[in-house]
Amino acid sequence: MSPHPHRRRWTSALATLTVAASMLVTTPASATRSDPRPPVTVVSTVADPGYTESAGWFASSLAGFGGEQTRYGRIPGSTASWTLVAPKGGSYTVDVWYPPFHTSASNAGYTISPGGLSVTVDQREGGGYWRPLGRVRAGDGQALTVTLTVGPDLTPGNLDDEYARGYAVRLRQGGAANPPTWRGPNLAGYDLAFADEFDGPGIDWTVWDPRTDVRGNSSQRAENVRLADGVLVIDLKKESDRGKAYTGGGLVSKDRYRYGYYETRVRINEGPGWHPAFWSMCGGANGVHNCQLAEIDGFEIDSINPRRVIHNVFDHRAPRRQVTSGWYDVGADLSQGWHTFGYLYDEAGVRFFVDGRQTSYLPYPAGPFVHDYMKVWLTAVAYNDFPDDAQLPATVTFDYFRYYTRDVYGDNNAPTGYAETGSGWGDSGLPGFGALTPRQSCGLGATATWTLRPEGTGTGEYDAYLYRVGGTGGQPTARVTFNGAESTVDLSVPGSGWLPLGAHSLVAGQGYPLALARDGAGCIRADAVKLVRR
Repeated sequence: MSPHPHRRRWTSALATLTVAASMLVTTPASATRSDPRPPVTVVSTVADPGYTESAGWFASSLAGFGGEQTRYGRIPGSTASWTLVAPKGGSYTVDVWYPPFHTSASNAGYTISPGGLSVTVDQREGGGYWRPLGRVRAGDGQALTVTLTVGPDLTPGNLDDEYARGYAVRLRQGGAANPPTWRGPNLAGYDLAFADEFDGPGIDWTVWDPRTDVRGNSSQRAENVRLADGVLVIDLKKESDRGKAYTGGGLVSKDRYRYGYYETRVRINEGPGWHPAFWSMCGGANGVHNCQLAEIDGFEIDSINPRRVIHNVFDHRAPRRQVTSGWYDVGADLSQGWHTFGYLYDEAGVRFFVDGRQTSYLPYPAGPFVHDYMKVWLTAVAYNDFPDDAQLPATVTFDYFRYYTRDVYGDNNAPTGYAETGSGWGDSGLPGFGALTPRQSCGLGATATWTLRPEGTGTGEYDAYLYRVGGTGGQPTARVTFNGAESTVDLSVPGSGWLPLGAHSLVAGQGYPLALARDGAGCIRADAVKLVRR
């Protein structure tokens, strides 16, 4: 569960798009239909040289798709501008990207020059996706400027709304504005790696820990979680414990997981004051979060508004950054019946599903953001609003938890499957995959080994990869062996990325070692490997 400083409110409104004038730019001969150059796309973010702003703009904890902090302004009339150069003449769609949040402005004004296209956007809707403003024409090499202006204060005295938010602008020729929305999670090729259907006589304490921290308006107790009639029951009570007047609880997995599809089915309580959540984070069930890096919120709900849901992804490293869906109406009262929530996490980001329908996609690419191994949390605590004592005791119930995987990953930061032999091993100062820390050895004969094991029905063809971490002092001919094949990798050239190791026929359930050895001059750096199912 992530902290939020204010009680959430939501005002539903449709976006207002007002076109003041069409943009007229003379198109030179290079922009005719006979131009042989392919369609192009140009993107500029707040981190690029073409971005400028007036006074009154600030860094936000809300992050953009490239990992940078987005910007916000709230002084009427202050501006932020992006200047982009059209690489070829022709017609372009101008798209903008801003983060979603419930405090965003309903009257953010965009203008495009030259030409004077003017659009007013309600930023309480459409955040987290590319949003088209309109079409323009540009000459070959012509500079276009998109300016965002903070609108008038529509609610004087309210400090918690009307933040104009900016991050990126795009010139696009052809193609869809955003990745297609899935009707449901595409689990083709996925295997069930772990499940607890909660149908046993008691909780399996070999795989779960009880949540026992003190948070918000409640303390969490192991005695508040139990199994009954094939479901996990979290009891919500009016009782004093460790300085709080209410108690909640939950389960936290002992194992840590990474990429794959996570799903649960839940029925929340009736009445205000509680915060049910389904999420991932490498933290302690007792509230001591020594390994906290990333966080994925499959759902967060404030029971005072049982129709609203929010999904978040956090990078908890300083400065703490959040990518969010913003609060939205899920279309049903979640306290009245069962509802299924899932999230599909991969190297690029997270897709969120409610009752089998994708409702949000949050870009969260590895590298700009941290991708670590996280525990799963099924919890309910008293938070934001105080509970109604007349509606207690109450319960939040989870029907099951299921985790599916497809591709196979190994990492020196993984809980299992990685081993080192030889001398000289220590942490590398170079960044590894997912912003984690590689290992390094300059000892002759040192070897790093990852054991990769396809799951379930995963017999078949895989493409194997090693994440190469290169830099000064690396061995130029480090030896790599996998599945009977041997090759070398140059670790002396700066830079990093996935290095293909060929296609391999593999058998599900069998362990396949992938080894990186130092057998010459220079050092080896061991980080991550993967098998991608064909």
